[in-house]
Formats: sequence, C-alpha cells, structure tokens
Amino acid sequence: MFWKKKKVDFEIPDNNGDHREAFRIRPGGDRPILLKAGGTSAYLVNISGTGCCFRSGYFKVGVVVAGTLTITSDDLVFPVTVRVVTKQRDLCHCEFTKISSLAQEAIHAYVLDIQKLQIRNR
Repeated sequence: MFWKKKKVDFEIPDNNGDHREAFRIRPGGDRPILLKAGGTSAYLVNISGTGCCFRSGYFKVGVVVAGTLTITSDDLVFPVTVRVVTKQRDLCHCEFTKISSLAQEAIHAYVLDIQKLQIRNR
C-alpha cells in the first residue's frame, strides 16, 4: 500500500585504502606553502590539519624532522615537526607530530579558504 515505507538497501562504500583523518587540499599557485626541514626546502603538494606531502629525495620512511612551515600568502611562519609515513618515488607523505594549536588553526583556515575558492569557481 502507498503508506507503507519501502525498504531501501543502500550502503556507503568504505574505502579501506584511505587512512586519512582530515581533508587535504592542493595549495593554489598564488598561495603556496613552503616547508623548510632538514636543510632543504620544498613547496607542499598537499596539506591538511594532520599532515602534508612534498617532493624530496632526501628523506626516508620513519624519519622525524623539525622545520618551519610558511604560508606565504598570509606571511605566517611556524615551527613543525613531521614524520615521513610513506614515500612514492620522490613524494614524502608526512604527518605532523609536533604542531602548535595556533599553527593547526591557521592550516585549517587556509584549507577552508581554498575549499571556498574551489566551490566558487565550479
């Protein structure tokens, strides 16, 4: 009868290969982020509130490195410590192991701004 609700079988697919805990974005060309660590500097390929990815052949998996992160568009520089979680050729996927709450808030604000720009430009 029309008043009985139909049972809908719907499952949300679970992506077991994705272990990220935060949304990552690719920094815009006009708003790059620079990581200086271990005597090298690199622009980030992507960033989130929990980690980042950059190109470098110098670091091995498991290495913990202290450095600074610079959000060039906002003139923000803050200290961070990252640990290389995985590598794919020259891409180092890292997590932040030591980061201030102020720095983390700045990263979240940056990510939100980029997301808003991407939505507006659709």
